[in-house]
Amino acid sequence: MNFYTLIFNHKNMSHKQWIVFFFKTVTILSVLIFLLNYIVDPYNITKQNLLGLKYKFISDDRTEKVAYFKTLQKFDNIMIGSSRVYSINPKKLSELLGGTTYNFGVGTATVEDHLGILKYLIREDKIPKNLIIGIDYYTFNPDIPPNSYFLQNKELNFLTYTQQDKGLMFTKLFSLDALRGSVKTIKYNYFKKFTPRFDTNGWAGRYEDYTKRDQKRDLIKVKEEIQKDNLQLYFTHSKYKHIDAKRVAYYEEIRALCEQYGIELYLFTTPLHPYLLQTLQKNPNTRNSLSEFVSYLSSFEHFTNLYHNKQIYNDLRNFHGSTHTSSNCGDTILEIILQGNSR
Repeated sequence: MNFYTLIFNHKNMSHKQWIVFFFKTVTILSVLIFLLNYIVDPYNITKQNLLGLKYKFISDDRTEKVAYFKTLQKFDNIMIGSSRVYSINPKKLSELLGGTTYNFGVGTATVEDHLGILKYLIREDKIPKNLIIGIDYYTFNPDIPPNSYFLQNKELNFLTYTQQDKGLMFTKLFSLDALRGSVKTIKYNYFKKFTPRFDTNGWAGRYEDYTKRDQKRDLIKVKEEIQKDNLQLYFTHSKYKHIDAKRVAYYEEIRALCEQYGIELYLFTTPLHPYLLQTLQKNPNTRNSLSEFVSYLSSFEHFTNLYHNKQIYNDLRNFHGSTHTSSNCGDTILEIILQGNSR
């Protein structure tokens, strides 16, 4: 049976020949996919980088940061949080605390991400001296589940993690996500100009010229955003009256692990636009949970409550929308939390 017979004269093939052809094709394609994923290694599993690729592209930021972090030595300082921590420059933290810093912020992080990243650092023997966590108000809402990308990430998901998962190289390299990552990695390294989401220290921000900002227009957008109820993490669950006891327990585990491994822990509330904060405080449920949220975090030695902080709230240009702050403001945040707590 030659190639011509298989492709062009398939009508004359017997059922047995079709079955053999099918399994041969599947086997060849599977081997090719595995070899492609092994050589490109989008997850940095082999740590060999056979092609000397500068950038590796994976579909979600958790997988991307974990894969990249595997290639790095441990850092003195680690920042954890959601995209609200993205904008904080790790180099500024190094200026204030000394040593090296990595920004391990991931999109829409919940408390499970915070604990999962800390446990991952401990397993990888990359325990930092200082751990700085920006905590979003929504993360203690019992109605908000862990992020789906967290649940899919075997390195971070301590809820289902087992030691056997750590060595499943073949499973990972046969996955469709690995194939997509390999194709995109090749495309952006060889055929298309690519600007990575994060720099080598995990930062995804940039400084800006505040004189170009229109405060009136910004405030109109914020009000429209709130009125349209686009802030699902804040308003869809307006019955959020009490903080989640399970997430409190997770934070007690974070506290215990930091004490066990000699990690200095710094916590701060990620700032909310004053108009959003005012709206949340008008609702009796969210007002109560906000109070519980701040009260619980105040039990930690190094906790900074940034809600209503004058250095931040006196200039609305520090905010991007209702829930994010600028990189300029990120520098201010670090100076506040490291030069004196504000409870």
